[in-house]
Amino acid sequence: MSDQKSTTRRIGTAVAGVFLAGTVLAGSLIGQSTTANSLQPQAVAALQQAGISGVDVIFRGREAYLSGQGKTDAELQQAKAVVEAIYGVRWATITGDNSANPSPETTTPPVTPSPTVAVVEPSVNIGTGASGTLLTGTVATQAEADALATQVQRVFGSPVANQMTIVPNCQPEAWVGNLVTALQGSPAVTGGSLLVNNAGVTIGGTVPSAADLATLQQAMAGLQLPVTNSVTVVPPTLTAAEIAQINNTVVNFGAGVYSLDDTARQKLDAIIPLLAKSTVTVTIEGYVSTPPVDGQEVPQSQVRAQVVADYLVANGIEASRLVVVGRGVDNPVASNDTSDGQAANRRATLTVS
Repeated sequence: MSDQKSTTRRIGTAVAGVFLAGTVLAGSLIGQSTTANSLQPQAVAALQQAGISGVDVIFRGREAYLSGQGKTDAELQQAKAVVEAIYGVRWATITGDNSANPSPETTTPPVTPSPTVAVVEPSVNIGTGASGTLLTGTVATQAEADALATQVQRVFGSPVANQMTIVPNCQPEAWVGNLVTALQGSPAVTGGSLLVNNAGVTIGGTVPSAADLATLQQAMAGLQLPVTNSVTVVPPTLTAAEIAQINNTVVNFGAGVYSLDDTARQKLDAIIPLLAKSTVTVTIEGYVSTPPVDGQEVPQSQVRAQVVADYLVANGIEASRLVVVGRGVDNPVASNDTSDGQAANRRATLTVS
């Protein structure tokens, strides 16, 4: 009887142990299911809120497994980051076979890749308008931006709004420094624009002469980039007041004199800048009062006109723009009966054609 009771107690204990183990196992499975069931909708909602579609997420406990047929690595990595940010998620991993039911035994915890810094290419963009010149683009240092702004003001005009973006990891390119040098050797550009990047150079605007255009083209060639040049030559026009100033210039000569004195040179110096900035043609007419030798008045008057033309040419005015004429005693401005009248008539005049 005692042995029978002992056997009964052992059987009861075993049954109780089996029942307790089953209870623990069931509780564990229920807890795991509850965690997955609560995290699953949170993950789906988070992906939708982030604008990510086409990514499947399955939870086993607090571990998430992501897959997405046709999704790029970058898109899956973005989805992984969204899911891992949910409170309660232990970690998330991307399944290699895009399986919707991955095996946790064969899946290793994800390794977060080291962040890489995108390389930024330099660029310079210059545009002029009624309010001034705008300088934008991207360079590596403030010193580069300041050097560019200084030369941009000289070539394209002021004021310059320097809105360059400084990006320390900007890719170093030789053309950035070369552009400063190129602008140093460039003529002034009116209504100009300039875009420079690794693809090439695009420049537009106007310059006053063909020589200026040639200088600009040579400067841009120093960047060693493809150049699209739409700069045109537009000589500046003279105002009515400037034309009147040229037309009112009268150079007088002493009796028997065929050279310029200081007063004559000062008068011509005052109009040389006007002639230099334009392409107008000027007729220079020389006069005498009463010729010392009959029949010599025209040659002598032409000598006086030629002296004026030679002085202008020596100061940079193209000879092709000057027409020299000897008028002799024609068109007197005063009577030759007096010394003062004769002095007034010994002259050379200039007229814009």
